[in-house]
Amino acid sequence: MVYKYYPHWKFFLMNLTGWISSCENLVIATVVATLTTFATRREFDRLPEFLGVAFGSLLVTYLAQVCFNWFTTDAVRHLNRTLRAQVFRGMVTQPTGTDDAALGFLTNDFKLLETNRFQAEISMLISAYTLVMAFGYALYLNWLITLIFFVGSCAPMLVSNLFQKPLERASENWSHQNDQYVNQTKNFLAGAGTIARYHAQDAAVAKNQAMVDLLEAALAKMNLRNLVGNACINVTANLCTFLLPFLVGVYLIVRGQTTLGVLFAIVQLSNSFVNPILTILAQRNNLATTRQIVERLNRYVAAGQQTLPASAPALGELAFRQVTLQRQQRTLLHNLDLTIHAGEKIAVIGRSGSGKSTLLTYLWSGQFGHAQTVQLNHQSVQASQLAGVFAYASQSPVIFAGTLRFNLTLGASVSDDRLTALCQELDLGDLVAKEGLDYSLGSNADQLSGGQLARIELGRALLSQRPILLLDEMTAALDKQTALDIHQRLWHSKLTIIEAIHHYTPADLVHYDQVVNVDTLATASAGR
Repeated sequence: MVYKYYPHWKFFLMNLTGWISSCENLVIATVVATLTTFATRREFDRLPEFLGVAFGSLLVTYLAQVCFNWFTTDAVRHLNRTLRAQVFRGMVTQPTGTDDAALGFLTNDFKLLETNRFQAEISMLISAYTLVMAFGYALYLNWLITLIFFVGSCAPMLVSNLFQKPLERASENWSHQNDQYVNQTKNFLAGAGTIARYHAQDAAVAKNQAMVDLLEAALAKMNLRNLVGNACINVTANLCTFLLPFLVGVYLIVRGQTTLGVLFAIVQLSNSFVNPILTILAQRNNLATTRQIVERLNRYVAAGQQTLPASAPALGELAFRQVTLQRQQRTLLHNLDLTIHAGEKIAVIGRSGSGKSTLLTYLWSGQFGHAQTVQLNHQSVQASQLAGVFAYASQSPVIFAGTLRFNLTLGASVSDDRLTALCQELDLGDLVAKEGLDYSLGSNADQLSGGQLARIELGRALLSQRPILLLDEMTAALDKQTALDIHQRLWHSKLTIIEAIHHYTPADLVHYDQVVNVDTLATASAGR
């Protein structure tokens, strides 16, 4: 992931400085071997020159290590910044919003991704350089002792494989428990007022604590398996990668097949190709703990990279044939035919729970149903491709932590005159006159009435200039006169409107070109 998302020129420099810094142990091994040889041969006249070269070489590797650490920090910062933006874009690209676990993904899961994926990949990279450099130099000094050290260092790999699958299962369980905990906690916090009202704090804490216990038990199990695995790997490494090869080296010295300086150098180097192997194995376990997180991240990134329509298509006629709606394994409607012409006003009526809102959701998202055919201006399309055709306002308005201007425009460029005029039409003129368009709703939304919030969402929908406006009982929170004023404006406009209505009079339906009675359709469907 580092190579994929980090600028390649920086990635190259990170590799270069990492490679230079990995030569540190080679310099130290050379110093050990040379000083041992000087001591055994009493060649002290060459010592000052050699120490000068050794000091200069170590200084270069130190400076390279400083640069490598900077690139490492910069890479993690860049990946976090880039991927958080792409993941968030993928989340807000979902037509019906994302799930409750999304917040947990951006916090807990992303932190685990940083430590167990980004930093693990970089650690494995520098370990690989250190391994190759040290192993190559050790082979040059004495290939037999080096091979014995290296074969012994392969033993920890076998031990690591024994812990791989159990660790993956423990990681999956922890991720599941984390999602459950975040969802429950978010639900309790959303209803904190109700909990306080009925003095149910103890019950809420107890229920939340039970979920915390499950979460922490899953995390402890994952960490314990990781620690036990690493401990077993370390024990195996000490026995097979140091003690046995060192005894062989002593035997070769006794037989005159190598020197003490060479053995000391290879022993020094062995840490530089044994420890990197241990590091790579440990980091591989860390990578395994992030496998599901990476898969989920890739889905979000892919969703955020989908091409959005440049502009909404012009509407002549939109026809749905043989629509079936299903929700929670229950069929709400069957074989509905609906044709929408530009400028028409369509009312959707029916009792609560009959499927009015579900029908509107299907129209703009394609969810909860399917149609035999969908044609836009006599051209076949998929229902899921119509998101850019619809604007939407509901009885439960969505208000963002931003200004009134942002909540109306969602960042689009709209003149103050146009915004002010629209607010006047929606009976928000007094609010604008008093507080201004840059009035912050992030901390002040609770000071506005439900009717004001509903009108803000309606203003947002109107400014989007989508071909069709969907209204889901939008006027439910408005007083009768304000609702009538807004309806009069909408009824006499050239807008194409589909409105789900719960409370109405027969006189109200006169203003609509079509009336879709969901109750009648559902009864007919049940009778088939």
